[in-house]
Amino acid sequence: MIVEDPMAATRRGQRGLPECLVPWLARALWLTAMMLALPWSGRAFAQEVQETHYPSGELKERYETNEAGQKAGLYERFRTDGTLEERAQYKADQLDGLRTQFDAAGRLEVESHYSRGLRFGSWVKYQEGSVVLKARYEKDQLNGRFERFLPDGRRLLQAQYKKGLLDGKYIESKPDAHWERNAKYKAGVLDGKATIEIAGKVQSQRTWKNGRLVDLDGIVPYPLALDALTAELAEASRVGPIDPQDPQSADRQGELARLKAYRALCRIPWKDLTLNPEWNALCDAAGELCKAIGHLDHTPSQPPGMDDKAYARGYQGTSNSNLSSGGLRGSVDSYMNDSDPSNIDRIGHRRWCLNPNMAKTGFGSAGQWAAMWSMDSSGPGARGLTSVMYPPPGYVPSDMFGPRHAWSIHLLSGRVPTSKDAIEVTMHRLDENFLPAGDALQLDWKDLGGGGYGGSPCIVFRPESIEVRPGSRYAIQISLDQGKSIAFDYLVEFCAPTREPRQRR
Repeated sequence: MIVEDPMAATRRGQRGLPECLVPWLARALWLTAMMLALPWSGRAFAQEVQETHYPSGELKERYETNEAGQKAGLYERFRTDGTLEERAQYKADQLDGLRTQFDAAGRLEVESHYSRGLRFGSWVKYQEGSVVLKARYEKDQLNGRFERFLPDGRRLLQAQYKKGLLDGKYIESKPDAHWERNAKYKAGVLDGKATIEIAGKVQSQRTWKNGRLVDLDGIVPYPLALDALTAELAEASRVGPIDPQDPQSADRQGELARLKAYRALCRIPWKDLTLNPEWNALCDAAGELCKAIGHLDHTPSQPPGMDDKAYARGYQGTSNSNLSSGGLRGSVDSYMNDSDPSNIDRIGHRRWCLNPNMAKTGFGSAGQWAAMWSMDSSGPGARGLTSVMYPPPGYVPSDMFGPRHAWSIHLLSGRVPTSKDAIEVTMHRLDENFLPAGDALQLDWKDLGGGGYGGSPCIVFRPESIEVRPGSRYAIQISLDQGKSIAFDYLVEFCAPTREPRQRR
């Protein structure tokens, strides 16, 4: 529909009139059109017709005002080329009634209704003459049916709103892919059963409860809600009191807090984990021994010049501890990584950190040489726990794992694969709809670590490439009998880090 300035039509039709009559007649015709556009019950002659112009002189706006100088009645806005951009009804300076907006070609672009300045009723958007959006408003809030369409009429979305929030049935479609998502919302969040269909066949079923995904194709994707995990990690990461008489106390307490956080993440006992002062001293001695020999060694020979007592204490420390050459601060992160070529086959440091039976530990260092006492099984363990997984199912802060970290499952009880060849691992990236995105990820490592480190055998695997950033998620399925059955079926989603990266000293 092409809409033009009424004055332009007047000028074309009245070329024979004297010039002095043209503006008068144009204004009279415009007033007549304006009055005919109003319902009979609401007609009233305005005090004055106002016009505004662009700096170059072209007409910009034309509207009526009431006795108070407020917009009241028909309002029109034009582009610099004279084409109509908007037509609306005003009352007391507020939009009130039908409002229509047009594109540069004169086609209807938006049709909406207002009451006292607020959207109220239907709201329709067009694209080159085709409806692409339909909505209903009440007091400027979406309320009722909401639909989006492709220009060819195929529907992309059908939803229900209540007071501005999604509430009710929700159907999202991708017509070209024959893809459809059916869900339900309540007060703005997903709530209830939902499905995803492709070509008419259900590909995935899930259940939401108050915005939380509680079931995804038969698994519990998030064993712990994000807010609950965040609170527990914050508690675990709280650094204990510092001993002013011990120059390494702050770092010892900091690494203890970090160890607690990893154990909390992996759902194993952490609250009663304490530092043993004697083990702290033996870890210091282990650091001195490694410093003397210039490398890490759990069973080092006595170096020249070191007395027997210092060597004995240092040896006791090295043979009972995780060792690091990167300093005490940040050493727990190094032990939990444990994925370098010399450690990935067994990830022994990590397995000691995640030993469920640990109740006490110690930390110490001498310069860059650090130790963590590992040989403790005095705790009660985790009753009913059959495995320790890292990263664990559910949310994992992005500062507690890395893209080249090995994945591990410590088998505390139950079936143990006969060899690494019996282990089959399938990993997929998941998209925003929790569906596999692309082919399964390739692994560059898969092995079965024996017992002796933290008391249990361990499955170790590593995908070639993953993203560890908030929102990236992966589905993992593991068979221990060459694919005959699935022993582990879980999801990992990386979330915001628990803290800023710490600097080493």
